[in-house]
Amino acid sequence: MKKLKLILVIATIVLFSQNYSDAQSLKENYEAGKKAFYSDDFDKANKIFSEILNIESDDADVSYYKGLVYFIYFDYDKSLTELNKSIEMDSKNAEAFLTIAQIYERKENYTDAITYYSKAIKLNKKSPDAYYNRATAYEMLKDTGKAIEDYTKIIKLNRNDDIAYYNRGKLYAATGNKEKAIADYEKAMNIDKIWTNELSKKIEELKK
Repeated sequence: MKKLKLILVIATIVLFSQNYSDAQSLKENYEAGKKAFYSDDFDKANKIFSEILNIESDDADVSYYKGLVYFIYFDYDKSLTELNKSIEMDSKNAEAFLTIAQIYERKENYTDAITYYSKAIKLNKKSPDAYYNRATAYEMLKDTGKAIEDYTKIIKLNRNDDIAYYNRGKLYAATGNKEKAIADYEKAMNIDKIWTNELSKKIEELKK
């Protein structure tokens, strides 16, 4: 009986190690293909991506990386199909939800984009990308209050995020909250002097 238990434990470890190795290999291949693609080495990228797309497997990681490949190719319908298959098998993959949200945003379906950004955030509350993108989607739906809330969350994650201060300041200015807008613009300038020329003028206008 003890021998049987030991064999089962060893088999489980081997299977886990193999799955981990396969996932790592997939990630490495995808990153190599992505790098080639954005370096305009399309022949190399297509070769690597074709290898991923030709994998026959009902595995969450395989579907996830297939979804990412289709995303890069702007084939959003196939990307959604693969990513949805992936989250059915692994509902803890925040990056899969994030990519689905980005697809809906590119399709200008901001309501569904917000839904999936929110799911990504629930799994990873320290993801600035998810907060940034959800804030943008809220802006597109004219929900300024919610957008401001997301920029505030980004600032709580990183007090030196000048872009978040700039974006929040812009929304405060648009809603007539001049004092908060000026404070955010000044904070952005203090973090990065690149804003000085643009925001000094905006602050002058707000003080009139």
